[in-house]
Amino acid sequence: MDLKIPSMPAGTKPFCLGALAGAVLLAWAGFDAFGWKLSSTAETLSKRNADAAVAAAYASICSEHFKKGAQFSVQLAALAKTERYSRGDVLAKGGWATMVGSKEPYPGVAQQCAELLIPEKS
Repeated sequence: MDLKIPSMPAGTKPFCLGALAGAVLLAWAGFDAFGWKLSSTAETLSKRNADAAVAAAYASICSEHFKKGAQFSVQLAALAKTERYSRGDVLAKGGWATMVGSKEPYPGVAQQCAELLIPEKS
């Protein structure tokens, strides 16, 4: 018994190569230009955005606690004399960036609080 495999039509190979190239181009354009995301990337971005929102909310609370504290003007002047990059550390050590019920400040709150108290000059 002889089995004969039928031959492919003449334009099959160029068609398959074109379809493969088109699929690769579509995938590249989708992820690069159209903003398609994998679920892991979307989860990472959403967690980062949620953490930033929580830090911003806590920073406003920190700022209000600092403003209502005793000797506000003296403490603000001392904070202004501190280097910009270490102002968050000063607020964290002073306890203003630590929320009620927490043992340590939420990440990023102290620096954002310092930015609210002494905004960067444009």
